[in-house]
Amino acid sequence: MRNSPILEALFSETRSKILATLLLQSEKRWFLTELAQYLGTSPSSLQREVEALSKAGLLEQTKDGRRVYFKADTNSPVFSDLKGLLEKTAGIIPILREEVDAFGDRIKLAFVYGSTARSEESSQSDVDLMIVGDVGLSDLVPSLRRAELRFGRPVNPTVYSPKEFKTKALNQNHFLTTVLRGSKEFVKGDDGELAAVVG
Repeated sequence: MRNSPILEALFSETRSKILATLLLQSEKRWFLTELAQYLGTSPSSLQREVEALSKAGLLEQTKDGRRVYFKADTNSPVFSDLKGLLEKTAGIIPILREEVDAFGDRIKLAFVYGSTARSEESSQSDVDLMIVGDVGLSDLVPSLRRAELRFGRPVNPTVYSPKEFKTKALNQNHFLTTVLRGSKEFVKGDDGELAAVVG
């Protein structure tokens, strides 16, 4: 997980990774070994950080037998603000943008639609991703798998060439029309570029 410069300025690398993981998957409980494995580090390197974040009221601790679980404290007065910051710097859109940008001009347009774009998703919801470009699904799979591992949710890609996308949009394809009328969060491009692709 690569850190955003904003997060690096505000928090240590370990702390920002813990916060991004727990606050962006706020419904999930983690035990220390599981969290360490997910972040690719040792439990001992996380222990002090999760204790400090718990004392600060950002994390909840619960015991189940010998295991201690940690999760985001959604009742914290700063939970929404901190989660908003993390979504902008370490959330789904920045992670997908990093992977999509690696394809350069081969991808003309990319956006998230559906429940994620409407902010109605749960931590188990698929991330619906529309990609328009000269790239095949098989080219995208390794990048999308990396993204899935980082934010812990499956990505459901729909891929069209620019010509196919334009044809379907002009012919008012039911699926595409529904997607285009709904909420979108752009990973690459904007409304102007979308209009240009549709023609």
